[in-house]
Amino acid sequence: MSKLRPELGNNWKGEPVMRNGTAYLLIYRAVKDSKGLIHGRLNDGRGEHCAIGHYFNRHYNTALPESLIDEVAAVNDSMPGKTNNGRRLGVLRYLRWKLGMAGIAEFAKFALKRP
Repeated sequence: MSKLRPELGNNWKGEPVMRNGTAYLLIYRAVKDSKGLIHGRLNDGRGEHCAIGHYFNRHYNTALPESLIDEVAAVNDSMPGKTNNGRRLGVLRYLRWKLGMAGIAEFAKFALKRP
């Protein structure tokens, strides 16, 4: 079970697990299409989500490794003083870097920069 998003539980048996570049790309696209990211929890009950919440809102029939959930949630939660949009921009910068490091050509130029 995720330490940073325990509300997800661990009942993902039988669901396809997204990993590595695929997982980061799907999270990136979900975050990119969002207006902002909340801090410290999966969702706020009013339709706002953190990065992982946006991913599962869009890809509810899939699973992610717990370590990846905690990694992205930690980045999301590392900016408590930012606005929701500022947090979104920070998470997008981190995800672009991860995608570049994973060797996805579209993001290769971001691999040279630290997030």
